[in-house]
Amino acid sequence: MPKTKRFIKQPSKFYRSLVATVLLANGIFQFVTPVLAEGTAAGQSISNTATATYEDPNNPGTTINATSNTVTVTVAEVAGITLAPKGVPEDQTPADPVKVGDLIIYTYEVKNVGNDPTRFRIPNLATTTGPGTVSGTLPGSTTSGELQYSTDGGTTWLNFNAAEVVTPSVPVNGTVLVRVPVTVQAGANTGDLITVTLGNTPGNAQNVERIGSNINGGDVYTVDNADGTPGEISGAPVNGTREASDIQEIKVGAVQKNLALATLLKTRGAYVDNDAAPGTPTPANLSDDSVTYNLSVRVEGNDVTGLGITPNPLAGTTGISVDGNTTKNYILISDDIPAGTVLKAAPTAPAGWKAVYSTTAIGSTKANDGTSVQWKTFQAGGTLQGADTLASVTRVGFVKETLVAADNIPVNTTLTGFSIKLGVVGTPATLSINNIAQVFGQTPNGGLPVYDESGDQNPSNYDGPVGSMTPPAGTDLNNDGLPDSATAVNNTVTNGVADPTTQGVDASNDNTGAGPGGEVNTFQIQAATAASVLNGPLNAPGATGPDGTTATDFTNKSSLIPANTLPGSKIDPSPVGFTNTLQNTGTGTGNITLTPITPANPLDLPTGTTATVTFGSNSAVYTYTQGSGFTLTSGTAITISNVAPGASTSYGLEVNLPTGTKLSTDTLTDYANDAEFGYPVPIQATITVGANTSTNVTIDRVYTGFLKLVKVSRILQGSGPAVGAGQDDFESTPKYTNANGVDIDPNSNVADVPRNPAPGNIIEYQIRYTNISNVQAGAGNVVLNAGNVVITEDGTASPNNWAVDNDGNGIIDTSNITNPQAVDSASGTIQFFPSGNQTGSTQATDVTKYVDTANGNVIPQEQRTFTFQRRVN
Repeated sequence: MPKTKRFIKQPSKFYRSLVATVLLANGIFQFVTPVLAEGTAAGQSISNTATATYEDPNNPGTTINATSNTVTVTVAEVAGITLAPKGVPEDQTPADPVKVGDLIIYTYEVKNVGNDPTRFRIPNLATTTGPGTVSGTLPGSTTSGELQYSTDGGTTWLNFNAAEVVTPSVPVNGTVLVRVPVTVQAGANTGDLITVTLGNTPGNAQNVERIGSNINGGDVYTVDNADGTPGEISGAPVNGTREASDIQEIKVGAVQKNLALATLLKTRGAYVDNDAAPGTPTPANLSDDSVTYNLSVRVEGNDVTGLGITPNPLAGTTGISVDGNTTKNYILISDDIPAGTVLKAAPTAPAGWKAVYSTTAIGSTKANDGTSVQWKTFQAGGTLQGADTLASVTRVGFVKETLVAADNIPVNTTLTGFSIKLGVVGTPATLSINNIAQVFGQTPNGGLPVYDESGDQNPSNYDGPVGSMTPPAGTDLNNDGLPDSATAVNNTVTNGVADPTTQGVDASNDNTGAGPGGEVNTFQIQAATAASVLNGPLNAPGATGPDGTTATDFTNKSSLIPANTLPGSKIDPSPVGFTNTLQNTGTGTGNITLTPITPANPLDLPTGTTATVTFGSNSAVYTYTQGSGFTLTSGTAITISNVAPGASTSYGLEVNLPTGTKLSTDTLTDYANDAEFGYPVPIQATITVGANTSTNVTIDRVYTGFLKLVKVSRILQGSGPAVGAGQDDFESTPKYTNANGVDIDPNSNVADVPRNPAPGNIIEYQIRYTNISNVQAGAGNVVLNAGNVVITEDGTASPNNWAVDNDGNGIIDTSNITNPQAVDSASGTIQFFPSGNQTGSTQATDVTKYVDTANGNVIPQEQRTFTFQRRVN
């Protein structure tokens, strides 16, 4: 990336040190003895904490505060070398693809990333793999295979004329270019990679010490200037001789990234209650009821993934058994018959498609596996083959044979008209129908297979937002944006059984689920009885929760969090009020009693919590202990009398968490394998009609903040020395542990690595801001979106000091990197203070504060990032 000017003072005014060790735990730091240096003083501590404000759109105008952990780095002074490709390999016959006989020029940049001038030793040697050899004559040379170098950025190229070159002195941040001639050899095939390596380090490591087993033929390394050389600081580099190497690749006959981007869409249509006195969704009898599902297939014409894919039509694939034949090319749509239902009638297929079914037991079978699943076509009039019955059908679907290209589904096409009708088995009192569908096909001309599950808008089971998707997990080991093979895709295929707890839910019945794979369409029906009650969020008594039932629906709200409340803090949350709605869904008039009950995990709620139930002018106060649950401590239990069938009414609940409550954004509760960040208060409604009773629960959940800010950092090389092991990894950021012993990343299994950047290195800060509240898993729940999110990074506001001249040398310790500039992963608006995206050596000429205003709401379980870079001066 382009580098900004580095500011250097006279050596007599600075100190040099060995790498400093920083211990973040409890804010304790240890330093080594300093020696002469340049730039920001070695051992200088640079501290960074982010703050944010946000609000719940359901409660507009009320600000909630969030504060991140503190990330601290300490400046070290080292010397080094990097070696990297400069641009891309240049085909000297660019009018056609790379082919046999072509001369390819590979160019590398060798850079002084130390803090002292140095020379470089470069051998007249490079190595290749693939169908290419170091041969051919570069312009200005007369020797085949001879390398060239340039000390003026490529204006002048010098021939090696010997086995090696030791360059003239190269200043800090200075570079030497090296170019290597390579000729494509006979036998090269389309797609073959020709890889060229300059230098010789293990794993092409950068700026490693050249000692012991790291001394090899072909090494590119630093040669220290003699003392007295202009600009040279006396003495040998404190980190010895450094070396580096790297590779470049070019592909023979570069191939387009072709893939059919197919999205399977499912929506639930009409629910038909065939009773004389229907009452959706509480019919008197479920056994004769039916529900219809509609399917469609969309084949993208644009690259919605953002990965440079060329969208292709969707073709059929072999290996699917239809009426005993596995050799034909079929596009297959498959839908497992959900538990508790039966196929009601032959499906409806659009023109050119055939409805099919299978009686093979589901088990672990995959719908596209012709060796284990046999598909059969429906006969005339929608009858089944042989002795098969609707009750014996385990999967139903649709196939289209593709004989020629015209049979494929073209790009920019959405194909509709697929319909499946299911009936209810037996006479259950309640039934949750979970449904997910699959589509199988192939990219034309023998391309990659295509597999997608319904419930979201992403094609081919890609994950993530439009424009920045990722291939299905585990399928793209070479990181080219495409699955590696048909085997890789098939390994992601499931048996098609819908499971809302592991696959997620398309809560709105409109294919807007989120997450890897597909999301389940969930529908719950319940037969009416004399005593039946629904209890749910405001105006949604029939809401359903994550398990698809009306017993786990919820309303989420947050208490206020004072500004600058650090991670690990314990607070006395302000009370939070809820409004719930209940409905008599039975056939008789009854009395409904309201009481808070113990959460599924008693440790989810702290002892001392009070829950006050209110209705009309009456209230009842309950106090919670983890050992015995809720106890009525004031007032009389609330009973709403004579609620008529079908009638609805609302009531209130106030939850007051005790002093010493943890922040929801800190950690999970003290219970193994529990995933509850909020503090749930289940409210049970009990209706009594004569001798009959029925209950239903809704959950009012309090969060003590729900936007979690986690600050991580990594060190990039920039114009400085190579980065220490593990320092270039965000995940190895030392964990923040405060006086209460709270770790912001309790599940991390990556070893902590202190950050020790040297002058010229870049500190890349990333704030990961995550809405940790529950998603809309079900329907009708009240979720917490984080609205009006504003993140502030102020480098002059204590404890931050990254935009301050801490060592008094007249230069602020770090400067803004303008390119790449600060960025929000979700296109948030970044403001730069005091005067735009600039870089300089003083607060007036640099950026001392970044303000990131998020784009739209941060929805539950969504993580975004705000990233910016600072160069150590």
